[in-house]
Amino acid sequence: MKVNRIDRVQRRMSAPARRARIVSAAVDTFASGGYGASGMGDVASRSGVTRAVVYDYFPSKKELFLAALQEQSAAFLGYIGASITGEGTPEQRMRATVDTVFTFAERYPNAWRMLFVNATHGDAEIDAAWSRVAEQRNHAVVELLADDLTSAGVDPSSKRAGLMVEMLVGALTRAVEWRHDRRGIDRGEAIDAAMDLLWSGLARRAGGALG
Repeated sequence: MKVNRIDRVQRRMSAPARRARIVSAAVDTFASGGYGASGMGDVASRSGVTRAVVYDYFPSKKELFLAALQEQSAAFLGYIGASITGEGTPEQRMRATVDTVFTFAERYPNAWRMLFVNATHGDAEIDAAWSRVAEQRNHAVVELLADDLTSAGVDPSSKRAGLMVEMLVGALTRAVEWRHDRRGIDRGEAIDAAMDLLWSGLARRAGGALG
């Protein structure tokens, strides 16, 4: 009876809700098991639908992975974008952004792993797609930071700006993993350390214009 009731609930779900459930299950599956070792059956089991239903929405594992990857990347950008472009001084907004990065990693650990930790997948096409999504995400961060970069004397369209954001993202990604592995520093201390490293150089370059 319990299975039948679940089946009835699944049938009552709207198509967008069922698709979202499948994508969420895919994020959890790929983050925990890796791309190569995970199959559509694993995703179906986590999402509570049949393999056939998963294939109704996504014709292949690659399409499902790429859809989940792109949607999580967009969610991450939306999550941090409000902090980057929000109210307050540039320093306050950077602190809020760093805090948001740590918060995202804590609240959505599987999405974090999919976006920033699992960089190789045993499939050259998927690896290349993952790199493209990461590059697109960093370019979007450059655009979000355009005004602050300009104030610091850095042309947002330059390779230097892209490299600076790449280094910023890399530093924060590693900091998240370091803190996760050791659990010996609270988030406030981690944010202070990040600001000491990341903000001081940018503010110095701007000659006080970013204060």
